[in-house]
Amino acid sequence: MPTQTRKQRHVTIFLNNLPWQPLLIFTIAQNIIWWSFPIHYGRLTGAAFHGNQLLLLAYTIVMSLTTFLMFQANFKSLWAHVPILISLILAFSGIIRGNLEILIMLLMFSGFWLVVEMRWLNLQNIWGLIIYALLSTFPISSAIFFFQNRFLSMTFLIQLIPLVACQLFFMMPIFETEGKRRVIATAVTGVLLIAAILFFHFSLLGVLAMAVVIITFWFSINYPNLKAQYTAAAYILLELITYLILVFA
Repeated sequence: MPTQTRKQRHVTIFLNNLPWQPLLIFTIAQNIIWWSFPIHYGRLTGAAFHGNQLLLLAYTIVMSLTTFLMFQANFKSLWAHVPILISLILAFSGIIRGNLEILIMLLMFSGFWLVVEMRWLNLQNIWGLIIYALLSTFPISSAIFFFQNRFLSMTFLIQLIPLVACQLFFMMPIFETEGKRRVIATAVTGVLLIAAILFFHFSLLGVLAMAVVIITFWFSINYPNLKAQYTAAAYILLELITYLILVFA
């Protein structure tokens, strides 16, 4: 009985200390980012909604929760294992039927958050960010598109490059916290994102997106010590604004 009481007390403390507003902002924004382009692109190809997309939506929600908890706890969170376990159950529940490659990639994204906790692998830096950017972009977007169209096209995958660039730039301040390296890495990924915008979305809206990138760079330089509970929410909102502009550019 005392053990059970202790466990309940730990859960209560965790829930009370959880920054609910940033968590909600991050979860909603991240899911809009993941779903906006595949749905928009699917409409252009005459795609249809399929019931299994609800399971996939559940997967993306729990993965966004996992991501926030990991960011919040500096990449080591016992509580994040709960949504990770749920994501694995959802992945094996038959989310993807007929495309083993996408299923494996979804499992890799879930597994990434287990691996990144291992400090000896040294993934809490730009190298971990690169892996995160790739795994948080291609598996989920490909799964959404596959559900809608029952096929994957190379054209669609190429169009995801700006999203990878967005993930690299906007999540850089979370993965790289050391002063000089952070500034240089943010500047480099910012240039890469602007280059992607010029190549894929050269328009007035593209110029607006570049302005948001420049403002974000200024923000990251002048407010490097933003409170941890607000960091992920602030940068995901800036990423959301930028990516929505690009989706409709």
